[in-house]
Amino acid sequence: MKENSMKSHLLIIVSALLLSACDINESMRSNAADSSTSEARVIAAKSGCMGCHAVSNSVYGPAWKLVSKRYQGVPDAHAQLTAIIRSGSAGRWDQITGGKRMPPQQGSINDEDLKVVVDYIITLNAAKPLTTPIETTIKPDE
Repeated sequence: MKENSMKSHLLIIVSALLLSACDINESMRSNAADSSTSEARVIAAKSGCMGCHAVSNSVYGPAWKLVSKRYQGVPDAHAQLTAIIRSGSAGRWDQITGGKRMPPQQGSINDEDLKVVVDYIITLNAAKPLTTPIETTIKPDE
């Protein structure tokens, strides 16, 4: 009897440890994502991007969430956005910019920082894991 009780307690402890490890791993991933977001925003502000863009609202240029949505699922989205930022663009967002072009950003941001910012923009509309349960109501057949 004591052996079964001991096995049950051991099973509960091991299960709790495994679940805790999963929670820690999720927390670490969340902290890493928050860190990347903060880094991208700092770089963008330092490089002057935020003078024309914002994450959720279109200022002078399109909101980054709109950019992310437009390039969602595009295989070479990273390369396209990098080229657009480096070379400038016109005609892509006329409804927001009134036809004004985005000037080339050759010297305002280095390649490493540009990669961080473009990675951030692309992931803005990425599916995020569900963190709260969805409540559902099942109606009986009538």
